[in-house]
Amino acid sequence: MKGRWIVNILMFFLLIGGGIYALTINDKAPKKSTKYEISNHKLSDFNEVNINFPGRAKTSFKLSKNGWKMVAPYQTRADEFYVYRILSLLAAKSSEKLSANDLGKYGLDQPRLKITFSSPTLNEEFLFGTYNPITEDQYLFYNGNVFIINGGYSETASYQPLELIDKKPIASYEEIEGFDFSRLEQWQAVGLKLAVKKNTWRASGENLIITQEDMRDWFELTWDGIPSKSLEFYKLDPRIGHKSFDILLKGNKKITFYRIQESPELLLLRKDENLLYHFPGDLGFTMLNPNISKKEEK
Repeated sequence: MKGRWIVNILMFFLLIGGGIYALTINDKAPKKSTKYEISNHKLSDFNEVNINFPGRAKTSFKLSKNGWKMVAPYQTRADEFYVYRILSLLAAKSSEKLSANDLGKYGLDQPRLKITFSSPTLNEEFLFGTYNPITEDQYLFYNGNVFIINGGYSETASYQPLELIDKKPIASYEEIEGFDFSRLEQWQAVGLKLAVKKNTWRASGENLIITQEDMRDWFELTWDGIPSKSLEFYKLDPRIGHKSFDILLKGNKKITFYRIQESPELLLLRKDENLLYHFPGDLGFTMLNPNISKKEEK
């Protein structure tokens, strides 16, 4: 009788311990969060993006065979990084899906921003309202519903059009095959011209010496996809007589750059785009002065 009583006591404590353990495990179990997909479209469904702010000219992008182009308010290469950040709105998710009965409650009756994604068969419009004062997320109206999304989407779209232009002086689809620096003062005497094929460099000019490692390092540091720190549209005054040089591209194409200023920063005008690229002075010096030496005369 006594032994059975002891067994019952032990079973009681085991049950209590098991219950506490189960509660602890349940407390630690991750809670499933509900996320609502805003759109079921893919980025590849669209080939045109339009950004509309009240009181500002429309900014528009269009997909071409060479990537995204800005078509308004300027016609030039677009910074594709920013364009895809805007397009990523299509893949965004929201923590809430709200009724659209009172759009004024969310500032969506007079939207702060409108983004439209288009294709020959689609035209999807997203309206941005006020910010949530607690989370600083933003209200979004799309396809008859109100969502809450990160405010970074409208922040990217609100950049000035100049900030959405590709800051690289050479486009990603333009393959460099050579440089003609012979018109610059420091290279006129030797007539420096450079050619590259399959990552092998050759210099033509008077008694010049190059090393492949130095040339590869120079190219990677300067012209191989390096962006400028800023840019602007610029009209060349031919009366001033700025020095120029050429970059030779695959397909027998040539781009002419004018050196508008050398110090304290290098300003290069790409003539075919009328865009002036700003580079820091130290980088700018290196861009126009590859590590090349002259043979010693015997």
